[in-house]
Amino acid sequence: MGVLQVISNRPGAGKTCLIGALTCRLTAAGKSVAYYKPFSPEAGADPDAAFMAQLLPETPEPVPPPIASSLSEPHLSEAQRREIADAVARLDAAFDTVLVEWSFPNAPEETSSGESLPGDQAIAEAGELLAGQFLAGQPSLLLFGYSGGGDAGTEAARIAAAAKSLGDDLAGVIINGVTRHRRMAVEQQVVSVLRSAGTPVLGAIPEDREMLALTVRQVAEFLGGRWIQEPTDAAAWVDRFLIGGNIMDSGPSYFGRYPNQAVITRSGRPDIQMACLASDTKCLVLTGGEEPTEYIRVEARQRSAAVLLVPGSTLEVAESLAGLLEQANPYSEQKLSRFAALMERHLDSLPGLWPGRSIAATQA
Repeated sequence: MGVLQVISNRPGAGKTCLIGALTCRLTAAGKSVAYYKPFSPEAGADPDAAFMAQLLPETPEPVPPPIASSLSEPHLSEAQRREIADAVARLDAAFDTVLVEWSFPNAPEETSSGESLPGDQAIAEAGELLAGQFLAGQPSLLLFGYSGGGDAGTEAARIAAAAKSLGDDLAGVIINGVTRHRRMAVEQQVVSVLRSAGTPVLGAIPEDREMLALTVRQVAEFLGGRWIQEPTDAAAWVDRFLIGGNIMDSGPSYFGRYPNQAVITRSGRPDIQMACLASDTKCLVLTGGEEPTEYIRVEARQRSAAVLLVPGSTLEVAESLAGLLEQANPYSEQKLSRFAALMERHLDSLPGLWPGRSIAATQA
């Protein structure tokens, strides 16, 4: 495959998940892969580079650390520009595939009027920089994080402008994080329109609950409190929170609907606690300050469910969860596997990278 550049219209669009999923697929196929991030606001402490280094521990050619800058405002000397180009050339000679991630500064993404956004300007400038100064002639994937802030026509125009800025190097456009209620409109009014105009759109990936999952450890660190029963696996996923209150359904029926859940309930309700422990509850969050009964401790221990005692009422703890999504990150091989499955289901094939969706998946 050679060098593949991955660019997004904004931070958090999903570049790390995309590159990580490609890396896992290519290495599983026996290909050697290098990951290189030329710029980063965090430079030597960049978490993306650290995570990818864990996926690719053996490197015949050392990968240079990122430079403390961003693609839209690189402020680089000519020597640094040559250094980046030389680094990519060395990696290209040593590996089957080199995945290059270009980073953007944080910029507001949505406006109520639908006017040109700072992210749009950044990617236009990025296209000029790539074409004129860095890796001209190398294929690029544009990952466009769906905003949903305007109508479909506005979104299509934004994507078309960003794609045009990358010129002939554009290998494909991927729209990521499309909300459930907008999937049909995006397919019909964005993807189809762009394809008719000649923009190589590979497909639109829907938002996915599992991609926003957190670990039991992250939940505990965010909520604070004290472990009554420590987790046997602090990296276990939690992708749903249920409130244990006055429910009309039977407890096992109510709590048994979903896997990978955490349940928030008052510590003085052992009936609710026992009901949720009969299901796939990864973490039981107890409010109100009381210690749970001994038989709840025993049941949690037998089912390997963590029990966390937190300050505040159930309502207060539930309201605090609004800030928890900010803790979600892509640094999990489970998430990479999940993202790879989403790519196979929702994207057309790109030779040498992924096989693309089947007819059955297209009709699903």
